Amino acid sequence: MFLSNVDIRQALKNGQIGITPFDEKRLGSWTYDVELGNVFRVPVSNSVKFIDPRKDKHDEHFRIVELKEGEEFVLHPHKFVLAHTKEYIKLNEEFVCILEGRSSFARWGIIPHVQAGIGEPGWEGQYTLEVMNMNEVPIILRPGDVLAQLYFSKFITPTDKPYYKKESGKYQGQQGPMGSKLFTEFSKI
Repeated sequence: MFLSNVDIRQALKNGQIGITPFDEKRLGSWTYDVELGNVFRVPVSNSVKFIDPRKDKHDEHFRIVELKEGEEFVLHPHKFVLAHTKEYIKLNEEFVCILEGRSSFARWGIIPHVQAGIGEPGWEGQYTLEVMNMNEVPIILRPGDVLAQLYFSKFITPTDKPYYKKESGKYQGQQGPMGSKLFTEFSKI
């Protein structure tokens, strides 16, 4: 079952969920709107022949763009960029958090996350957004834009395998747009 705004407030008060910074005005009836952060990982494709996700380190194929107050990021048609939420989310063993795009941006062709929309129980960090522009024209993004929203759900029984205990929990505590760490799974083989 999903949490209502009343449940979310109670979980925040009890320390079961953390949203930093928290703004009551962005709490809807059952969702919380999250803001776009100011750091982007932009693919550098002009010198790359191919990427092998099992071997390549993400940092080798992306450059960091950090925007100052009032600056804009132009996302060109059919392009992809990694961004992040301004908010840092923390979940205990009872809660899961799902990030979904807002339809108002989707109607312009902006997809704020391709896949990684689930915050597992015991996870904390800023969400990395895999932002795509599916439009035929460039779209301007600004830090503070509300591209996505969070839904929270509570388990009947808390998990005994929280994210912070998982050996594969490579994205625990992430801040800023985190690149893929898939190569770490294959380096252990």
